[in-house]
Amino acid sequence: MRYTRIIILLFMLLAPRAAKSDTYNLNEFLAAVRQHSNDLKLAEKEKEMAKVNKKEAISTALPKVGLDAGYTRNISDYYMYFDMSAIMPGAAGVVKAPVKRNNEYSASVGLQQTLFSPTVGSAIKAANQYQKLTDFVYEASEQAIIAGAKKLFYQCLLLEKVWEVTRAARENARANYENMNLKYENGQISQLALLQAETRWRATIPETEKARRNWNLAMNTLKNMAGFDLNQEIRIEGSFDNIPQLPDSITLESILRSRPDFNALLWEEKLRKTSVAATKGAYLPTLSGTVAYAYSAQSDDFVLDQENNLLFAGVKLSLPIFTGGYRRANIQKAQLELDKVHVKIDKTRENISNEISNIYLLLTEAYERIKSAESTWKVAEKAFNITETTTNDGLTTQLELKDARLMYDQARLNYYAAVLDYLTAYFSWELATGKIK
Repeated sequence: MRYTRIIILLFMLLAPRAAKSDTYNLNEFLAAVRQHSNDLKLAEKEKEMAKVNKKEAISTALPKVGLDAGYTRNISDYYMYFDMSAIMPGAAGVVKAPVKRNNEYSASVGLQQTLFSPTVGSAIKAANQYQKLTDFVYEASEQAIIAGAKKLFYQCLLLEKVWEVTRAARENARANYENMNLKYENGQISQLALLQAETRWRATIPETEKARRNWNLAMNTLKNMAGFDLNQEIRIEGSFDNIPQLPDSITLESILRSRPDFNALLWEEKLRKTSVAATKGAYLPTLSGTVAYAYSAQSDDFVLDQENNLLFAGVKLSLPIFTGGYRRANIQKAQLELDKVHVKIDKTRENISNEISNIYLLLTEAYERIKSAESTWKVAEKAFNITETTTNDGLTTQLELKDARLMYDQARLNYYAAVLDYLTAYFSWELATGKIK
């Protein structure tokens, strides 16, 4: 006995412990989604890219300073030839004079500034507009992901409720079968009644396993969305008891002002207008200025000798005269892109209007269905309780009890399903009105 206790104690100490299950409510789950969503990370990179593009555009308006330095070792000599008659009248012949030394040194520093360029101004303006656009695109992506996460969260809660209902039905059927078995052994019921009770119990087992599988699959999707390890045991907590009230109607213009995706289209329109102006600016001249200093020296030895210092300044005007229709084609392309955005804005306005109307219909229908399902659930619960009591007293059959239980379970699930439909429509409403949190 002593050794047996020691072995049991060692087994308890060395046996692997069950992993602790973490529990998340809706807000905690959404915080994890915001932190780990790869889609949001991609949208964030687009925001960072917009900032870089803005810096790049601004850089085109800033002065550019360059420095060059070099050393050359002349391996062979280089000569300049002079006609003596050009130097001394009446002289004849050619004079050969070396013009390079063994070592040459050079350095120059220059500053170039764009004085006038329509392209530079348009680039800076476009960069600012693109940054605004990407901010709204990110917000739209975030809202869509959060709306989807909310729907998934409550879908998992519903599937857990389905599993809970099927488990309760199975346990109830098993308990009823055990009770009927005792009555059969005491000669109180027939073998047919016992077989009916056993059939009802065993029929609930595959339904319970199916409900458990569906819940596990949904939970894996939830874990993946929040960046959790699939092997991590987590639980979610929430309720179908408190649902938000039907929202008040909102004007279309108010909705459009709140929709980040629609605002992104408006900024795209501004961006396309800037693009049209930029392409037209190709017909205008560009003017740039340069200030530079150059130094050079050469010597047969490694010393700075025969030095030259040069400081100069200048301006450059550039105006393309003919480009074979290239500029006109670019203007036409930019204008077509702007026209396409105008069509997209009109189409999106119509789609949002239809979307709002359809979602509100779904909201009101689901809201009324919740009330009806709740009343049906209460009636079915009362009927089941009465039937269960009378069955135990031998006044009703197992088949009647089975029918009552099925009606009760279905009424519960119908209520939960109606609540889920309402919440799904409500989250779609929040997304459609730009009010998702």
